[in-house]
Amino acid sequence: MSSDTSDHPPTPPTIAPAHTTDTTRARSGSRSAGRSRIAALDVLRGLALCGIMIVNLPPMFGLDAVSETGAVESLYRVEQDFVQNRFFPIFSLLFGIGFGIMWNSARNRSRRPRLALLRRFLFLGVIGVGHTFLQPGEALLPYAIVALLILLPSTWIPARALAVTTSIAGAVLLAAGVWSGGGMVIIPGLFLLGFAAGYTDLVRRSLRHPGWLAPIGAASAVISVFGFLITDYNTRHLYMWITAGLGITMALCFVIIVMLLMTTPAEAILRPIFAPLGRMALSNYIGATLLILAAKAVEPDLAQFDEHGGYLAGVLVCITIMVIQILVSALWLRFVGQGPLERLWRLVTWGREGSRA
Repeated sequence: MSSDTSDHPPTPPTIAPAHTTDTTRARSGSRSAGRSRIAALDVLRGLALCGIMIVNLPPMFGLDAVSETGAVESLYRVEQDFVQNRFFPIFSLLFGIGFGIMWNSARNRSRRPRLALLRRFLFLGVIGVGHTFLQPGEALLPYAIVALLILLPSTWIPARALAVTTSIAGAVLLAAGVWSGGGMVIIPGLFLLGFAAGYTDLVRRSLRHPGWLAPIGAASAVISVFGFLITDYNTRHLYMWITAGLGITMALCFVIIVMLLMTTPAEAILRPIFAPLGRMALSNYIGATLLILAAKAVEPDLAQFDEHGGYLAGVLVCITIMVIQILVSALWLRFVGQGPLERLWRLVTWGREGSRA
C-alpha cells in the first residue's frame, strides 16, 4: 500500500516531466535525490484498489460460487478469470516500487534509514493485525511480514549489485510462486522486482520512452489471449499455476496499457479520478472494508437482488463505494494534503520533523 514518493522525507526540487505531480520538497545536505510524484503509479494504485474491492466483497458477504442448480455462477467465473489475482499482483509490485523510491531518498536523508523503515513496516503490521479481524483475507499483515523478511534485509546488498540481485531473485521467487498456484506466495518476488524498478527509476524512464513499453505490453497480451484459447475454465482452476501465470501476464498488460495512456491526453481523465484514490491507498483500503461491512449490516443478503447469486448487486455496491471514495479522496487531499492513515504512517516512519508537509 506504499504511496511512492509522498512517504519519504522532503528533498530538493527537480524539474518534473509532464506526467508527474509535485510533492513537498526541502533542502538536503546530501546528494540530491528529490523527485516529483509519479502520477502513473497513483493512477495504477487507485485502479488496483477498485479491482481488489470487487474481489474482497463476495467472501465478506458470503456469496456462493455455485447456483442452486449446481452450476458455477457466470459472474463468479468472470470475476475469477479477469479480476481475481489480476489486481493483487499490481498492488504488490507497486509496494516494491514505492519501497525502491523511498530507499533512494531515505539513505541520503537519514543516518539510520533502516530503523525508520523498520518502524514503518511494524506499523503496517499492527494495522494488518487489526484489519484481520474485519477481513480475514486482508493483505497488510503479509505485506509487513514479507517487507521485514525480504525487502529490508535486501538493502544490505552492495549498491552495484542491488538492482541485478533483486531482479534475479525476484524473478526466481515469482516463478516459484506462480508454479505453486499463486496467492500470497507471489508477494516476495513482486516486492523484489518492484524494488529493483523503483531503485533504478525504471518507471520514470519508461514513461519518458513509451516505445519501450509497447512490445512488453503486446507480448503479455498475446500470452494472455493464447492462454485462454488453449484452456477452459475448469482447466485453469484445476491447475492453479495456469491461472496464476495468466494473472501475472494480464496484470502486466494492464499496467502497460495504463502507463501508455498516461503519456496521452487520456491522462487528463485518469489522473483526477484515480490518482487521489491511489494517493490515499491505505486509508481507502481500510475504508472500503468498513463501507462493505456497513453495507452488509444494512442488507446482508445480496442474492435476493439478482439472478447471479448476488454478484451483480455486489458489483453495484463496489461501484458506489468507489465513487464515494474517489470524491472524498479528492476533497480530502485538496484541503488536507495527505490521507489520515498515510499521515500517521509517515509520522511513525520519520518522526515529527520528517512528517511535516
